[in-house]
Amino acid sequence: MDIFSSTDGPRELFLVEGQLAEDEIVFLEETHGFDTTKGVTGEITTPFRAQSYFSIGDPIVLPLAELLATSDEALPADIRLQLHSYEFWQIQLTCSFQAAPGCRFHDARFSLVLETVPIQLNTTTQGVLQNAIAYDLFPLKIEDECKINVKYTFNPEVKFDFNPVSASLALPIYERAKEYVVYSSRIEAFDLQGTQPAWSFARTATHEISGPQKLFMIVRKPKGTQVKATFNLAARVQFMIGNIPLDPSPLVIVFRRQNPQSVITDATILLC
Repeated sequence: MDIFSSTDGPRELFLVEGQLAEDEIVFLEETHGFDTTKGVTGEITTPFRAQSYFSIGDPIVLPLAELLATSDEALPADIRLQLHSYEFWQIQLTCSFQAAPGCRFHDARFSLVLETVPIQLNTTTQGVLQNAIAYDLFPLKIEDECKINVKYTFNPEVKFDFNPVSASLALPIYERAKEYVVYSSRIEAFDLQGTQPAWSFARTATHEISGPQKLFMIVRKPKGTQVKATFNLAARVQFMIGNIPLDPSPLVIVFRRQNPQSVITDATILLC
């Protein structure tokens, strides 16, 4: 049973910018014959100085029990048996990718760190406070299918040459065809039922890393607690010189808030 349901798209929570480190830019400019004296002012004079952009949408947080109560779906048995101690919340997450002109994303990683805190800080709890976890993640893995066809040909030929008569012996041609399928992951989840859920994105032969990505998570948290989430994003890009991609280079990521627009060092929000 699929307990994940989509809702309207969330508004933007963070605008994220990515650019190569200055030493990496200078190296690439010098390697490919660009004039580096014009670029140090911050103006975009080469493709290596263009910025890539990301966005992280404001999570849509819904209580799972109430969400399923409005539909024909029933709570899974494993969740129903835990309701006396835990609350379950469906979280819809989004992240979007926009590569700088002249480059493409090679891989990226969108991650969260879940922190569990008591609702009342002065309340004494018995034992160690249990952590909220990413009880379920979607998608867990999305793969591209690629069919490989291999044809083997064996055509031996043996010749005997002597004077005054020349003779040759040709053996029959042997052919064999083999077909198999290989799979490459383009989206893969990490840390299921852990406190640091993440999704890794990889460029494949048929799919680029671009545009919005919709992700879902079920959070299980102990009753009487709140969950904070700290967002992180990492990505590598490949610049294209004609049709030839350069080696992947990591981006320096900067988080900004939209209202008011400002650089932030801690992308943490109260999640549920």
